[in-house]
Amino acid sequence: MGIWFKYSAIIVASYLWGSVCWGLVLSFLVKHEDIRLKDNPGLSGSVRQYGWPYGMTVGLLDAAKGYVLSFILQSMAIPDYIRITAFAAVVIGHNWPIFFQFRGGGGIATAIGILLRSYVIGVLWALPFAAAAGLAWKLTPKLKAKTHFSPFITAVGAVPFVVWLVLNKPLYPDCVMVLVLACSIIIKGNQFHVQAQRLRRYASGMRNHLMNYLEGRDGEPPEK
Repeated sequence: MGIWFKYSAIIVASYLWGSVCWGLVLSFLVKHEDIRLKDNPGLSGSVRQYGWPYGMTVGLLDAAKGYVLSFILQSMAIPDYIRITAFAAVVIGHNWPIFFQFRGGGGIATAIGILLRSYVIGVLWALPFAAAAGLAWKLTPKLKAKTHFSPFITAVGAVPFVVWLVLNKPLYPDCVMVLVLACSIIIKGNQFHVQAQRLRRYASGMRNHLMNYLEGRDGEPPEK
C-alpha cells in the first residue's frame, strides 16, 4: 500500500509542478494581463506578443521545469512505467494546468527539457529539422490554415529524433516515453488549431456582417 501511495504522490506532484505555467505566471506578474486573451501562453505566443527576450525566458523556464523533474526522477529507484507516467503528467500539467482553469501552453519546451536530460544528441539532431519546419510554416499560408505551429514542428522534428532513438536506444522504456510525450503535445496542438479556426470563422463572419451593413447604408436614399 505504501509503495503505491509513493508512486501516486510522484505522479500528482509531477502534474502540479507542470501546472506552474511560466508563460501565464510572467504575463500576470510582469505584464499585468492574461496572455491567453491574446495568444497561446507558451514560447511562441510569448514571442509574438512580447518579443524574443521575453519569449525565450518563458521557453527556458518551461524547459527547466521538464529538466528538473527528469533529474529528480532519474535519481529515484522507481519503475520505468511510473517514470514515464510522471513525465507525461508534467507535460499534461503544463498543457492543462489546474491553477489556470486548465488552459495552458503547448508542452514543447517542457518535453524538450525532459529529453535533454538523457537524449542531448538526439534533441540537437532534431532541432534543425524542427526549426526548418517552423520557418516553412511561417512562410506558407496553406500550412497555417491547415495545421497549428506546435504539432507541425513536433511531428517534423520527431522524425529524425525517433530515427536516432531507434538506432541507439531500446524500445522500452525510451521509445514508449517519447511516444507518450509526443501524443500529449499533438493533442494540445490540435486543440489550439481548432480554437484558432473558430476565431477565424468568427472574425470572418463579423467582417461580412459589417461589410453588408455598410453596403446597406450606402444604398439608402439620403434623408430629407
